[in-house]
Amino acid sequence: MGVFNKITATFQESRQFIKKSLEEYIMFSSEAKQLTLKNKMVLLLCQQAISRVEQLKSLEPDSEEGLIATIEYNKIQVKLHFTPEKITLHEDCIAGELRLLKQPEFDTESIIYRYLIAGWKTFLGGKIPNGTLPKEVKIENDKVYYTLPRNQLQLLDSLFHNLETGSALITNLKQGDLTIETSVALSWNNFKLQNLLQLLNPK
Repeated sequence: MGVFNKITATFQESRQFIKKSLEEYIMFSSEAKQLTLKNKMVLLLCQQAISRVEQLKSLEPDSEEGLIATIEYNKIQVKLHFTPEKITLHEDCIAGELRLLKQPEFDTESIIYRYLIAGWKTFLGGKIPNGTLPKEVKIENDKVYYTLPRNQLQLLDSLFHNLETGSALITNLKQGDLTIETSVALSWNNFKLQNLLQLLNPK
C-alpha cells in the first residue's frame, strides 16, 4: 500500500509540475467554457508553421487583431491579414474558417509580374480565379474555408481529443492571445499534458 501511495503521489506531483509549466502558455475558464492560448504559445505555433510550410515566409500576430502572413509563390509575395473564427472537428479532418481583415497585398521585384498583378487587379477585380487554390482551400468574399487532416494538428488533439466529432470551436485572436470557446467545460484532466509539454519542447 505504501508503494502504491508513493507512486500516486509522484504521479500527482508530476502533473502539478506540468500544469505549472503550461500555465505561461495556456489558461482556461471552466465556467465560461473558454481556453486561451497566450501570446507565447501563439508565437511558438507561428514558428512551427513557418518551419513546416515552405511557401510561408513569415507569420506573426498583429498588435490588435488576427495574424499577418507573408507567402511567397513563383517570385510573388502575398501579404495576408486574417483572423481565425471557427474550427469544426471531424473524425479524420478539421474544417476551419478564417476572416480576411484586409484585402491581400501583392508584391514582386519582377517587372513582368508587376504588370500581371496590375492586370489581375484591373480585369478580375482582385478576385482569385477558380482553380488556382488547393482543393482544400476556398475563398468567398472575406471568408477563407480550409480543411486539414486531423493527425497533422497535434495541439488540437492534445487539447480537445475528448470532444465529440462535429464539435465546433469558436476562435478569436486579439492582441496576440487566441481565445477558444467550446461547447463543454474543460479542466486540466481533459488535456494530454505530456503531449503538450513535448509540443512546447520539441527535440
